[in-house]
Amino acid sequence: MPRYFFHLRLSSRIVARNGVGHDCPDDAAAREFARLGTGLFVLDPFLPSLFEQYCFEVVTEDGTTVSQTMAGSQTGIPKR
Repeated sequence: MPRYFFHLRLSSRIVARNGVGHDCPDDAAAREFARLGTGLFVLDPFLPSLFEQYCFEVVTEDGTTVSQTMAGSQTGIPKR
């Protein structure tokens, strides 16, 4: 099963690099994993509203970017 890495970005800058990764069956499952993780951040009452400027970048083992998931925009979860 391929391993994907989920880096947290602010514009062009990586602010948190995922060095462990997560096994997902395919690109679609990796995008869903990032979407669900983003939803958890959006629901956290202690995170600032500026988090909406961040995104998860989903990257394969060979460094190919699969997607970028913006916090609050693709989660289906209402913004606070």
